[in-house]
Parts: sequence; structure tokens; C-alpha cells
Amino acid sequence: MMNRRLFQRGAICLLAALFCVLLGGNVVIAASDPPADAHGHATTQDHDPGHAAGQDHDPGHAAGQDHDHGHASSLSSDKLWDLFWRVVNFAVLIWLIVKFGAKPIGSGLAGRQRRIKEELAELEQRKTEAERSYREFESKLANVEKDIDTIVERAVAQAEVEKTKIIEKAEQAAEDIKRQAELAVQQEIMQANRTLKSQIAEQAAIMAEELIVKNLTKEDQVAIVEDYLEKVGTIQ
Repeated sequence: MMNRRLFQRGAICLLAALFCVLLGGNVVIAASDPPADAHGHATTQDHDPGHAAGQDHDPGHAAGQDHDHGHASSLSSDKLWDLFWRVVNFAVLIWLIVKFGAKPIGSGLAGRQRRIKEELAELEQRKTEAERSYREFESKLANVEKDIDTIVERAVAQAEVEKTKIIEKAEQAAEDIKRQAELAVQQEIMQANRTLKSQIAEQAAIMAEELIVKNLTKEDQVAIVEDYLEKVGTIQ
């Protein structure tokens, strides 16, 4: 509705301006007519010597001037009527444009205005989102150095923990190996002692048997064997 009123006001202003222009042009044309009449009158005055010589022609000359003024008046009236009908035609044209074209033009302008508002709203929303994203990015950039320091500290602490675990595992493995080695050595020593004792016992038995067979009597052999068995029992 507002667009239609603005359009009508613009059309009326344009009509008034055109009317003023046409009216001003008519005034200029009307103002330019007298010099022609004056020129005609001056031409008539050029014949004043003849006219002075024959003053009997004055009534005819006056009649000619009246005819010229009537012609000028008729010409001005025709131009005014022509201007009037031009203005009327133009006013009718403007009325038709306002009557049948204001609504489509107003609807088009309203639709265009609505689309522009929607586009502006969308652009404003995008601007707001972009500003929010920019602020978030700035905040993240401001915290990057702090985050890096935190990550480095965590990595160093984790490395220290892993180092401690590795050292503890290595020490535990070394202790296990040491215990296993000591146990193996003890077992080997015990096995060697048992083997050595067995060999000594066998060798002593053989030697005793040989001595008994060669040099001793039955009584002596029995005594030696008993003594040997007693010693072997003591060693075991």
C-alpha cells in the first residue's frame, strides 16, 4: 500500500513538472510572437513617406493591424488548446498506469523488498556465525601454547613413569637371573658332592677289598670293613 502511494505521488509530481515545462514553452512561444508583429509593423512604417504622401490609406492600415492582432490571438488559443489536450492525454496515461500498473509494480517491489530483507537476515546470520567461529578460533589459538606446554609436561611425566617401570622390570629380571644362577650353582655343587662321595666310596671299597684279599686275615678283613662302613656312614 505504501509503495502504491509513493508511486502515485511520483506520477503526480511528474505530471505537474511536465505541465510546467509545456506551459513554460507555450509562454516562450507566445513571447516570441510580438517581435514578428513589430517587424511587420516596422515594415509598414518603412512606407511612411508614401503613407505621409497619401494619408488617405490610414483607415486601411488600421484594419490591417486589427487583422494581425486577431491572427496572433487565434494562434495562441490553438496552442493553448493543444497544450490542454496533451496534458489531458498525459494525465489519462498516468491514471491508466497508476490504475492497472501500480498493483503489479507494488507487488513486485514488495516481493523484491521481502527477498532483500531475507537475504539481509541470512547475511546477518552468516556474519554472526562467522564472528562466533572467528572468536572460537582466536580463543583456540590463544590456548595453543598452553595446550602444547601441557602436552609436553604430560609426555615427560609419562616418559618418566615408563622409565621407572622399565628400570624396575630390569632390576627384577636381574634379581631373578641372579637367584636362578645361585640356585643352579648350589645344585651343581650338591650334585658334584654327591658324585664325589659316591666315587670315593666306590674307590675305597675297591681298595679295601684288594687289601683285605692280599694282606689281611679274615678277622682283620671283617674289622676293616666294619671300620670303613662306619666312616662312610659318618661322611653321609
